[in-house]
Amino acid sequence: MNITWILIKREFVERVRQRSFIVATILSMIGIVLLALLPSLLSSVTKSTATRIAIVGPDALTSNNTLVALRPTDDSLTVLTTLSKGPELPAATRTLLDKGTYDAVLVAYRSKQGALGFTYYPKSASSLQDSGAIQRDLQQAVLLADVSGAARDAVKRALDFPFDVHSLNTRYRNESEEFFATGMVYFLLIILYTAVVIYGVQVASGVIEEKASRIMEIMIGTVRPSQLLTGKIYGIGAVALVQLVLNAIAAAVAALIAGVLYGGAAVSHGTPPSPEAQAAMSRVLSEGLPHVPWATLGYLIVFFFLAFFTYSAMYAGIGSLLSKPEEVQQYSIVFMLPIIAAYLLAIFALTNPDAPYVMWGSMIPLISPLLMFTRIATVSVPWWQIVICIGLSLLTIWGLTLLAGKLYRVGVLMYGKPPSVKEIWRALRAPA
Repeated sequence: MNITWILIKREFVERVRQRSFIVATILSMIGIVLLALLPSLLSSVTKSTATRIAIVGPDALTSNNTLVALRPTDDSLTVLTTLSKGPELPAATRTLLDKGTYDAVLVAYRSKQGALGFTYYPKSASSLQDSGAIQRDLQQAVLLADVSGAARDAVKRALDFPFDVHSLNTRYRNESEEFFATGMVYFLLIILYTAVVIYGVQVASGVIEEKASRIMEIMIGTVRPSQLLTGKIYGIGAVALVQLVLNAIAAAVAALIAGVLYGGAAVSHGTPPSPEAQAAMSRVLSEGLPHVPWATLGYLIVFFFLAFFTYSAMYAGIGSLLSKPEEVQQYSIVFMLPIIAAYLLAIFALTNPDAPYVMWGSMIPLISPLLMFTRIATVSVPWWQIVICIGLSLLTIWGLTLLAGKLYRVGVLMYGKPPSVKEIWRALRAPA
């Protein structure tokens, strides 16, 4: 046990000291902290890319009513003094479009029968995409255009019909909670998938590097191959855990910065953030973060290690049979197919976590860690399904570790060419 611990410590210390690990960790932490400034950046981008729409109407009242109807949109709206004579675009307004003053013009007009109509003249691609939303927003304006008195009040009451949502999902009470929690799960899925793939490949590459440097010939005389394999997997696993913890600390710092910048407290120095940025971050702080259970982060660590040890055992076996680092990339794609499939299924499961293929797939080893994590984070999962998932994953890790140990024993001292099928088969049949 002491030898195994020494090997784990050696693997951990060597990798943590590497410049690539230090630089990558620092950059990832800085990137996460900079996310706290994302709402301000998005607000500035939104303002700079807002569609500039000029409104032309047959009279001032109609133009102002149209402006009121379109205010919920993020477009930049301007009412022109030019009056429309019909659905045609006035020449003066066309000149403003050609000069780039506006991206689109909305012409309100009265037909011969006196009915209110609109003609939309988009020039830019973004303004063309807004046409459907503009039509929906104008429906209320059209309904109220020629109605007055009691009839107008009746139409307003009809349009303002009650619509309540009583969620039966025990995870979310409303759409906002679901939106932010789903976004958090998607972010954690990317971290989980990336870490498993990166560190799984590192296990295989580490084995090949030791073979290439002939260190294995010295070490194999004092330690068993199974101890070398254990030290490699657990050492790199500890490195992965350190990086995850540091990123979690950076995420906590980002949340604190976001609370200071966009929270309810006023900013004492400098220009205060825009209302859009304050509203966006206020929703994150009040509706998003508080409703992401701590258990979700706990399950993230559990399923990360289940996935990591599963694929690390596979990659260690692969690495022991190869002789060159570039060969890892050639063969690793085959063994990455299960985790790629699991990631794609997990993305689909975010919108339909109760689908039968998602439920059964979350209990199948190799793909179950990502799928079960997605289900746990989005819906209430029966405890027995979680137990089956973890139990089968542990059995799979045990079986793959035995298999990798046998391949490791026959492959670590073979140089120049990979072992033959007969040699691999003989190693697999040998007692553990």
